[in-house]
Amino acid sequence: MEEREEKLEFGVYEVFVQKSALDHHQHVGSVIAPSPDVALITARENFLRRDPAVNLWVVPRESIHAAPSEGDYFARELDRRYRKVSGYSENGRLWKMFKEGNPDFDEMIRYFEEKEAERRKSLLVSDGEKDSGRSRRGRF
Repeated sequence: MEEREEKLEFGVYEVFVQKSALDHHQHVGSVIAPSPDVALITARENFLRRDPAVNLWVVPRESIHAAPSEGDYFARELDRRYRKVSGYSENGRLWKMFKEGNPDFDEMIRYFEEKEAERRKSLLVSDGEKDSGRSRRGRF
């Protein structure tokens, strides 16, 4: 009789638990299993022993796709500051330029580039102050 060797391919499954009906699912860890059914059983045994939950998800790691964390992936393509309260005063000045006649678009572009550079500079400065404040306080 010929022995047939079957190789089970184990995959990594990410586990998400919903503690109550009003909570969101939260990632709690990973399990290695040959199938989604076995992954559910393994996840239940490992992550729900002590804490109650109302729902459990297992997702194959290969099915999760993440956006790149570096670069300008999340940067806005268009300036949408006019939608914020702080942008209203700026809108008034721009509308006035527009109503007075032919606006100089190069001037407007320069204006927005300068404002964006100032905003980024202030963010860098405020982040630096936060970092230096943390180092002065120390740990408790």
